[in-house]
Amino acid sequence: MSRTVLGLVAVGAAILASALVVAWYAKMHERAVISHAAAPTAARQPLAPIEPPKQATATAPAAAVTPTFDVARIGRDGHAVIAGRAAPGAKIVLLDVGKEIAHGQADAQGEWVLLIEEPPLAPGKHELQVVQQFAGQEPVKSDQAVIAMVPERSNSTDETLVVIAPPDGAATLVQPSSPAGVPRSSDLVLSTLDYDSQGHVIVTGQAPAGAAVRVYIDDKLVGEALSSGDSRWRSAPADAIGPGKHVLRLDQLAKDGKPAARLELSFERLTAPPAFGDHEWLSIVKGDNLWNIARAHYGQGWQYTVIFNANKDQIRDPNLIYPGQIFSLPKVN
Repeated sequence: MSRTVLGLVAVGAAILASALVVAWYAKMHERAVISHAAAPTAARQPLAPIEPPKQATATAPAAAVTPTFDVARIGRDGHAVIAGRAAPGAKIVLLDVGKEIAHGQADAQGEWVLLIEEPPLAPGKHELQVVQQFAGQEPVKSDQAVIAMVPERSNSTDETLVVIAPPDGAATLVQPSSPAGVPRSSDLVLSTLDYDSQGHVIVTGQAPAGAAVRVYIDDKLVGEALSSGDSRWRSAPADAIGPGKHVLRLDQLAKDGKPAARLELSFERLTAPPAFGDHEWLSIVKGDNLWNIARAHYGQGWQYTVIFNANKDQIRDPNLIYPGQIFSLPKVN
């Protein structure tokens, strides 16, 4: 549902996403056939033909396994370590906006690791996806994408922002853009705050495993989440929020039901003109960029040029857009 991820990464320890281990085993079975000679006085009978051992039918792992990302560590200089899982033995190709930038092979457990060294990722925005390939089979592309914002080389303070984005739902922050970390209070952490064009919100974060986290918007209780075994929690309140300024409050509850940690953050949902004709309208918030907007609305990040061409009066540089701008989103075939 995510339309935009608010800029909650002004502050830094990397949150590493993990995926489930997928293993495939094939076993070959053979039959031993023992022949005994007949007594010399008995009439020799013709031997029944011996059937060859039946071979196990090999399954096509590429048809059942979709490659995933586990780790994405990208330095501010663009050098990176990307790792994940795929079908065992598959050829792995890493794409940046559809262009191959690295390749390798998954091992017998389906694990793969790729290095991006020379050339490194250039400053700016990148969308990485992984493709697994087997000879004679259709390639399988990851549903996830690693979205990275590499800072300019002259910027000596910011780190590379990295999130792993699923096709739907909230993105997972794996590397904040500032060494100061993400918003936190004691062990309570706010990772992302997403909302769509209708105002439906998804909030994600971290807390001690088993801890209850209550979510308030404008002092109204809108949801409660239980931190899982990996210390992550997620809440998607049923009610949409209206345009304007809001205050998000998170309470981590102690065993007695009283708040053990509290975190507050102000954010704003801007008002956009209603859709009309062949256009929709989008209010830009902190953290937006044309690539992600195009990916969310058109399904392909490279169609950011459609948005750029429709809003040239507001956009001088497609890499620079600002909160408060309202862009026209033309319909495309």
